[in-house]
Formats: sequence, structure tokens, C-alpha cells
Amino acid sequence: MFGYVTPEKPEMKVKEFESYRAMYCGLCKQLKADYGFLPRMLLNYDLVTVALLADGLSGETGSPCRERCIANPLQKRCMQKGTQGLRLAAAGLVLLSWYKLVDDEADETFFKRLAARTLRLLLRRAYKRAAVFYPEIDAELARQTELQQQVEQKQTAFYDEAAEPTGNMTAQILAACAQTPDQERVLRRLGLFLGKILYWLDAAEDYEEDREKHRYNVFVQNGLNKEQAVEQARLQCRLAAGEAARCYNLLELRLNRPILDNIIFLGIPGSIQRAGMAARGARRGGLN
Repeated sequence: MFGYVTPEKPEMKVKEFESYRAMYCGLCKQLKADYGFLPRMLLNYDLVTVALLADGLSGETGSPCRERCIANPLQKRCMQKGTQGLRLAAAGLVLLSWYKLVDDEADETFFKRLAARTLRLLLRRAYKRAAVFYPEIDAELARQTELQQQVEQKQTAFYDEAAEPTGNMTAQILAACAQTPDQERVLRRLGLFLGKILYWLDAAEDYEEDREKHRYNVFVQNGLNKEQAVEQARLQCRLAAGEAARCYNLLELRLNRPILDNIIFLGIPGSIQRAGMAARGARRGGLN
């Protein structure tokens, strides 16, 4: 999982940040309601953007409320509840996590394969439920996971080819946000470019570990050192971010425009600038 698609907090108004945090907390609650306690541990920021986008296009406002948070049980927080966007984001998170474990089980070391297999057993019930809710997403993620394994076995040095499966996964999830066929076409293209950005940023961050453990990494495959890998990741991501922004500008949002503008035009460029330097824990942690 990634966690790069986030807003730039210093550039947000207080009400915008509170709305974003309410959606983040609402996704955590939605995971528990739909899939139980364990999937809440998988929560990251990327799927919050899916919820914001889906509800922004549909205009669904949900039911804001104040409830206690698992991270701060003594303090009630405002959170969003009951939107289709949150349900889609929760299912997407479960399905992405499942296929990440499938991939880990195929090409990691023995102990990591064992851990992935164990987590899959624990997550199986949630996965089956999410697959029933969104069978098209499940089928596409299964196809793209297999293609990703083929790409890695091929040891491709082409940046687009390496990132294509992740882009197609993201495209399928964002397509589910659409209210019309025209929106679906735009969202698929937006998702393709966002997914590629996620892949390249993750590959840049994992460069040293992948090189030491002789795992596939498209930047290592091109013979780049760490500094060159980061610069190449930034170059590829900036080109994709420009295309993503053009797609985003074609969408007519009924809600959440200021927050999504921040994410697309400030947050993603900020993540690109920080390529290779982001701390996983910081990206996955809760909001203060």
C-alpha cells in the first residue's frame, strides 16, 4: 500500500482539514462496519481520496456525527458516515490489500511469504465480502496482479510497462466513482496516471532495499544509483501528474472541490518532490 495521495495540510482552511479528517475517520468506521476490526489496521490516506471523489461527483453528503475514535478513545471526533463513496473506498482498500498479499506470497522471502499467507487467512472473510460487493474491481485486480508478476519476471526496464498494472488497478477503482459513461472514461484515465505515480514513488522509496535483496525494481533494472532513481521517478511522475490534472479538470464536482484541488495540485506534487524520502509510518499514521 502507498499513502502518497494526500493534501498539503498547511495550505488547507480549518474547515477543509476538518472535513478531510472526518472522511478519514469515517473510512475507518466504515471498514469496521462492513468488514470487521482487522481491516481497520490497513487504513491509509489514498482511499480517502476515492471516497471524496465518489461523493463529490454524486453530491452525497452522508450523515456527519461525533463518535469516539480507536486512536483517541477518550475524545469524540467529527466523522462522516454512510456514503457510497466510503463504502467503495472501504471495499477498495480490502481488495487492494488482499492482492498485495497475493503478490507478496509469490515473490517475497520465506518468512514474508509465511506472514502474507497468515494475513490472507485472517482477511479472507473480508475479501470475499468485498468481492461480492464489487466483482468487477476484484476481477480486474486479480488480472493486474498476475500481469505485474509477469512484468517482474520479465525484468522489464521500461518505466511505463512496469507501472501499467498498478495504473490499471487504480483506474478500475476510480471508474467505480463515475455517475455517467463520460465520467467513467475520464476517471479511468485519471486513475491510470495516478496509479503510475504511486508505483514510481514506491519503487524510488524501496530502491535500496530492493537492490540489497536482489528484488525487481525498475530503477535498479536501468542501472541507476539512488540519486538517479529518485530524479527519474520525479521526472516520470511529473509528466503523469500533468496528465492527471488535465483529466481532473474535466470533472464536474458537486462537493469536496477545495480538498480535491489541494490533493491534485499541491499534495501530489509535494509527494513527488519528496520522492525517496517519505517515511512509511508518517504516511500511514492518523491525523492530528
